[in-house]
Parts: sequence; C-alpha cells; structure tokens
Amino acid sequence: MTLTRFALPLVLAVAAFSLGAAEAAPGENAPPPPQAAATQIPFGFTLGDAQQPTTSHVAKLGSDIAFPPGTFDGFLGGLTNTVPITGKLTIPPANGYFVAFRFMPTTGRVEIVPDGDASGTATVRTGKDKDCKATQTNICADTDVTAKVFIKLSDVKVDGKPLDVGPGCRTAQPAAVNIKALVPISPPAPPVKVTSTFTTPPFAGCVGHEDVSRLLTGLVSGPGNTFVSNLQLRCFSTGCKP
Repeated sequence: MTLTRFALPLVLAVAAFSLGAAEAAPGENAPPPPQAAATQIPFGFTLGDAQQPTTSHVAKLGSDIAFPPGTFDGFLGGLTNTVPITGKLTIPPANGYFVAFRFMPTTGRVEIVPDGDASGTATVRTGKDKDCKATQTNICADTDVTAKVFIKLSDVKVDGKPLDVGPGCRTAQPAAVNIKALVPISPPAPPVKVTSTFTTPPFAGCVGHEDVSRLLTGLVSGPGNTFVSNLQLRCFSTGCKP
C-alpha cells in the first residue's frame, strides 16, 4: 500500500516529462542566437582651414566670426540606400569683433558647445550618378545632419572696457544647425562648401555684477544667421583611427 502510494505519482511525473520533451521542437528552449552588430563605418572631415576658415555671420550685428579649423568625426550606418549618420562636431573657440548699436566696438570670445552628437541620415550614391560624379569620387552621400549647439560668450569688452558676463553666459537653448550637402566619402576628395541658416536663441546666465542676458539677447539673438564651412574628407573606413 505504501509502495503504490509513492510509485504512482513518480510514474505520472516521468510520463509528463517525457511527453513534454517529445512535443518540444528541436532547439526550442535554446537561447536565441546573438544579433549581428549594425554596420558602423567610421569617417572624418576637417572643417575649414587657414585660407578658408569656417565662418558664422551674426545677422543682427552684421559681422562675421572666423573659427580655427575644426573636425567632424562620426559613423555611417552602411553603404546602401538611406542610412543613419552620427558624429561629433568640434570647433575651437574664436575671438569676435562687432559694432554694437552701430557705433560701439565690441569684442568677445565665442565658443560652440555641442549638445550631444549630431545626427541625421545619408543617402549613399555611386560614381555612376551624375551628381556624385561631380564630386570626383566613386562614392558620395546626400547628407541631412542636424547639430545642436550652445553658443557661449566670455571675455566681452565694450569700447575696450570689460563687460562682466560671468562664467556661464550662453544661449538658454541650443541652436539647431542643419547641414544638407552632397559630400564625397571615398578619398581622394575635393573640399565641399556647406551653408546653413539658423536662429540664435536668447541668452541666459550672463550674470556678473548684474544680469546682462537681456542686453546680449537684444544684440545677438534672432533668425537669419549663417554657418559656412568647407568640408574636407580626412579619412574613411579603415583609414580612420579611433
């Protein structure tokens, strides 16, 4: 009686296990295979040079700021169709000269501070395409990339006298600089001129002896500013060092 009481549940358990194993598809309980990593092709561009520097035109002041050569390094998500593109924009600070109120000479240090990576899309073309052929390379990309950047001011002087703007004087929100261009992505490649029009947001945090954020907003902020640069392909794929 005791043996039967323990043997019956054991037999039922073994039967249930056997039935379940027979019904399971081969490999059903195996872990899924690892996903293949997305294609990431590195590239690098130089922005401007000593002869043709990257410039930004401040519409309200009617003045240009010439920046030292910068870089744009990123990744292209493949070489077929329309793929994602991301990159890091680096532009060294520059000293600017303006005439405020049409008679007051003003100088200041302007710094471009990226708000994260630039991102967008690139439609890859080959040298068989007539527009791509004009870039004198075998492969090119129709790019549409947006970089969000804060504009920071420091070392401001008005008529030669320092204007204390504090250490955190910059636009309250990032400016969105959108760049659309057909760029070569196979060396050797000629430089490509790119132009973008953007709006400078209001300034905030410009506090020294007093808050001059509204003053700088009135002088600088607004639409119609331009960003102009020559992009020179520096490296692509295996030629780019991490």
